[in-house]
Amino acid sequence: MTESGEKGVRIVWVYHITWLVNSACHVWGKQAWNTGDLSRNNWWVALLAFGEGWHNNHHAFEYSACHGLEWWQIDMTWYMVRFLQAIGLADDVKVPTETHQQRMAFNN
Repeated sequence: MTESGEKGVRIVWVYHITWLVNSACHVWGKQAWNTGDLSRNNWWVALLAFGEGWHNNHHAFEYSACHGLEWWQIDMTWYMVRFLQAIGLADDVKVPTETHQQRMAFNN
């Protein structure tokens, strides 16, 4: 395969993963937060999409740089943001407060 062909395959792969987040994560998975929509957290999409599969978390806290809010929710994008913050290339990084999480929880 040529270099441009390999590049094309990578681009198509990224498109498919992006579309997978916006389709699968509104159908399959669990809702941790009362968002009033069909967004779901889907672990296998999160692994493929570097954390974007924690889609219900994203809908609940759209301002948050972190989508994997639980210790077991792998979020590679968040780990990169934390690294950039540690070396001074990212600042004013926002994550939801405990109070905001309690307000958005289903059990309220």
